[in-house]
Amino acid sequence: MSASPSRVTAGRETRAPVFDAAIRRLAASGPDASFATIAAEVGVTQGALCHRFGSEEGLVEAVYKETVRCHAERVVEASSTGTTRQRLRGQLGASARLYGSDTPFHHLLLRLHVEAASRPHLATIALRVQHRQREYVNSRVAVGDAVNAAVQGLLVQQREPPDPQRRMTKTFADLLEALL
Repeated sequence: MSASPSRVTAGRETRAPVFDAAIRRLAASGPDASFATIAAEVGVTQGALCHRFGSEEGLVEAVYKETVRCHAERVVEASSTGTTRQRLRGQLGASARLYGSDTPFHHLLLRLHVEAASRPHLATIALRVQHRQREYVNSRVAVGDAVNAAVQGLLVQQREPPDPQRRMTKTFADLLEALL
């Protein structure tokens, strides 16, 4: 039995504010952000969040998957057409815009990548994401492994202020331009 269209639409409408609040709270407090705080910010009960996500860990996992999915969509869109050089520049540009954005979304993505080292359920997702990212980059350029490693390195360098981040990204892009 499938859900009626109105229930599906209502589910999507309530999911977006939950994810927005969770992104803000998780970016600020990490994966230990309070279910109660997120629920209160959205105007739902903790029980409603628990029903939807199963647990706080379930919410963290769902938000992590959603942030990765959103970023991947941006990268794919930015790198889907043009020459190899243009597609690579599009990929780097989309990543650089995120990494230099200083938004809660970026802080959460970085934090969750770091947290994946100590949280097995996030580590599984992170490994799957890294594998897909390598496959995607390798399908675009012959030096895909080097590009992917550099992009991952740029992600980790995000503790730097925005201007040095942008310079590092531009330097890398210029180096790739010379190589290609």
